[in-house]
Amino acid sequence: NYLFPSLIILVIMFGSLLLGTTLVMIEKNSPAFIRNFFVPVKKVTFVVSTYLTNLVLIVAQIAIILIIALFFLDSLASALPAVALVLFLAASVFTFLGMVIGYIFASEETGILASISLGSLMLSLSGLLLPLEGVTPLLREFTFFNPFVISEKLIRQFLLFDASFSLVWQDLLILVSYVLILFFVILAIESFLHQHLI
Repeated sequence: NYLFPSLIILVIMFGSLLLGTTLVMIEKNSPAFIRNFFVPVKKVTFVVSTYLTNLVLIVAQIAIILIIALFFLDSLASALPAVALVLFLAASVFTFLGMVIGYIFASEETGILASISLGSLMLSLSGLLLPLEGVTPLLREFTFFNPFVISEKLIRQFLLFDASFSLVWQDLLILVSYVLILFFVILAIESFLHQHLI
């Protein structure tokens, strides 16, 4: 019960980051990339299609993990809707982070390396590998805004302590804010790429 939240967020984080980066890189290196800028389709459509492609694959992965976990964790069945919401938000945040990395970097190798580095940095600052009591108070305050830490904490609250939404609404709001901010950052990058290409 105690390790399950960390493990599932770890799988989602690396899967979403790498898949988001890879899908954007494949699209950028595709011969159809230049043609897509001249078709009368909104830029939001391309961003949302990449996001939904990634989300479908991650949701399938999450479903398999949760179905297996239901046999071993008795408390998961009652907390499943709340845990599914947190996993959806976490997958969205990490997918958008991977997409941003994919748009920033030019080659697929550097993009994947940056995704792994970002995931490793978030994992290192999560308290899962190293205790956070040994770091400076300023860095410890910064880690509370780490999406990995927020998602893991929310799943732990719902799974172990049967928390209600009224107790954790601030953390959920932070995750939703990350999703919205990253979505608009991706749209801004798309607009910049379009102007630069023309």
